[in-house]
Amino acid sequence: MKLSIYILSLCLLSFTSCKDKGSVKITPAEQISATAESNHPAFVTNLEFSHEKDEVYKNEMICFNLDMTFGKNKSLMKIFTTPNSSAIRMDKQNGISTIMLDGKTYTNAEKSEWENEKFGIYTYQYFFMAPYKFSDPGTKWEKRSPMEIKGTMTNVAKLTFEEGTGDASNDWYMVHSNPESNLVEHIGYIVTGGGTSVEEAEKHAHAISYLDYIQVGGVPMSSRWLFSDYNQDSGLGEQIGEGILRNIDFMDVDNQFSIALTDEYSLVD
Repeated sequence: MKLSIYILSLCLLSFTSCKDKGSVKITPAEQISATAESNHPAFVTNLEFSHEKDEVYKNEMICFNLDMTFGKNKSLMKIFTTPNSSAIRMDKQNGISTIMLDGKTYTNAEKSEWENEKFGIYTYQYFFMAPYKFSDPGTKWEKRSPMEIKGTMTNVAKLTFEEGTGDASNDWYMVHSNPESNLVEHIGYIVTGGGTSVEEAEKHAHAISYLDYIQVGGVPMSSRWLFSDYNQDSGLGEQIGEGILRNIDFMDVDNQFSIALTDEYSLVD
């Protein structure tokens, strides 16, 4: 499907700085403080403090380039997201663009690719934002015994969700953090979407490892992801993929989402 010159003018595929301004504005995300009173245990608050959640939510939007490799499959994309995930945009180098806005998903991909694009925009954005969303509504936590991962001890806590939270409330995430820095190092996870049972999903559990942290506006952010097989008892298994994050930056909300309402984009749901 042909892309208009207007899309290219947004510099979303240029893999350069995110600071260009536009004219169309949407309401920015409401600031959220990690210091607010919460029913979550102290270790959850400590994780969010270490990841400087307050600083993240002072900004309207975050953008980054992501180079993903799974086996022989490689894809380059640029992702824009508000901190509260109310608006997300994913532009791929192949010209496919997908936007989530006000709970609805729009894309210029062919219909046969709609589900893949919807899965991708939610998944990669969630992996990036996970360390800043641990106390979101509907999250439940269970402290686990420390586990050694690749020769290093990690603190471990299991994240589950109240019924009705998100698209797949049966999913779980096993969060491994550094005992000294409280930064997330690995997250084991299952995917139960599409009617997959928890038991079946656990046979194919995976993990994302957050490596090579850098400082972005005073916020520690991982610039390299590794994906591996995962087991709750033994930890990481064989590596299956890698993501390289470049040009991570904060920006204002401008005209990244209005194009979803043009004729080139289809409403997925």
